[in-house]
Amino acid sequence: MAHLSSDTTKAIADRLSVIEALLPQLENDVLDLQVTSNARATKTNIFDLVTEADLHSEKIITSAIQKHFPEDSIIAEEGTNSDAHDSKSFTWVIDPIDGTVNYANCLHHWGISVGIVTQNTPVGGIVSAPSLNERYRAIKGQVATKNGVPIQVSAKSLLSEGVVVTGFPYDRAIRAEHLSRALANFLKVAGGVRRFGAASIDFCSVANGTVIGYYEMQLKPWDMAAGLVIAEEAGAKITDFKGNPVDLFKSHGVVVANPSIHKLMLPHTAPMLDAIAVTEK
Repeated sequence: MAHLSSDTTKAIADRLSVIEALLPQLENDVLDLQVTSNARATKTNIFDLVTEADLHSEKIITSAIQKHFPEDSIIAEEGTNSDAHDSKSFTWVIDPIDGTVNYANCLHHWGISVGIVTQNTPVGGIVSAPSLNERYRAIKGQVATKNGVPIQVSAKSLLSEGVVVTGFPYDRAIRAEHLSRALANFLKVAGGVRRFGAASIDFCSVANGTVIGYYEMQLKPWDMAAGLVIAEEAGAKITDFKGNPVDLFKSHGVVVANPSIHKLMLPHTAPMLDAIAVTEK
């Protein structure tokens, strides 16, 4: 995608400002609900949860978008979707609570992820992790920030020098053999391997240089939209497991790292292609 025009960059910044304005109250709301609300339901299987906070967060965010930018379209995890009025409009891709299983179990790794997409390309995003006191932001072509301070990916060049993070799909049981092979590959060479359970924060952890690499399969657009642009603007190389550019709506997996670490990681993720090929019987 070509560089964004100044008008487009300003339009994205205006949109992110609306989200930044509502976040302090929303962050407090969902932190309170984590302690006070036990309301939850399941979706695709017993591991795939939705909580009161998911629904509340999505309502607050989408209502603000519809008020300020009615011409834009929305794709949100819990079903608040609307079509664009014209091809020049932006699409908001929202995960109101990313890492719901963590959230529902009072763990700290969860976030609010709001991405802005045009021409199928993420061009702006905010990831807020209230329990970690972290807020990440980026616009395509500008620096990525954490709590307002510019960030960059790690400069490390060896897998043994840092931590690699990964995640597992909700239907992991039928793919466990192949997932385990990829995991074993990294256990042999990485300085550490972790599974935190919130894709948007995993992207941002690479962007911040806290971890050196991240790989995962079966992510949804709302898992990736904000984190992807934040990681890219911090210097990450992001591809699928074949080394091809990631398509937000079609790709089956991601590998995220600085270019030198990415080159080392990619061969170790080969079993993930077999994991993707597994179908339910």
